Amino acid sequence: MPLILIGVVLFAALALARWATARYETMMMKGARVNAPTAHTGAEIALMFLKSEGVEDVQVVEHNAVVSDYFDPVRRRLFLRRESAQGTTLAAWATALHEAAHALQTGDSLGELKWRQSCIRMSRYLPVAAVFLITGLMVFRVMVPRIAILVAAGVFLLILLLNAGSIPIEMNANKRLRDFLDKHLRSHEQARSRLDELLFCMAIREAGDLLRSPRYFFLSALPGTGKSRPS
Repeated sequence: MPLILIGVVLFAALALARWATARYETMMMKGARVNAPTAHTGAEIALMFLKSEGVEDVQVVEHNAVVSDYFDPVRRRLFLRRESAQGTTLAAWATALHEAAHALQTGDSLGELKWRQSCIRMSRYLPVAAVFLITGLMVFRVMVPRIAILVAAGVFLLILLLNAGSIPIEMNANKRLRDFLDKHLRSHEQARSRLDELLFCMAIREAGDLLRSPRYFFLSALPGTGKSRPS
């Protein structure tokens, strides 16, 4: 009975993760074909937003790698892929603005942001590591297959729930953009509406990271893989 219950909940969580991934990819693909209402690049609009909030200690760094398009709260750096930093599309704006908004999450919100980023890292790397470990335990007969499947399902479910439970922190980042966008896009209601949709997709994009765990694990976690961040 516990195995069946965990299986049902896990299936529902995986379905939600798949929906979030598909929604993000579809909407961002559409957003990449729509020009932003002004000629600012993603990096420029992000810096403009930060300046309007009195934040001038954040540096934008172009970084093309498996893991990019994120804000580093420790070094106060905004790492963006070239298409996000130099692009003038709504997708570039949504990516740069959402990540820049994390720079405003300081104080108690900073602790929440770091927890969110920890949940994301667990979603990206722990599933594959857990599969290797559990497989090894079965091979050496330390754990029987039935228990191994139960443990694996439990680990996956816990990771999915931690990830989904911390999504409100991403939504909070989007809320910090409202005043700036209300002012900057006052004469561009249609663009503002589309941008809001893309910002929502940015908030949920990591919900499907467990499904992409093999890609992150083998292309960025192992020694000699991925591309080092600029120092």
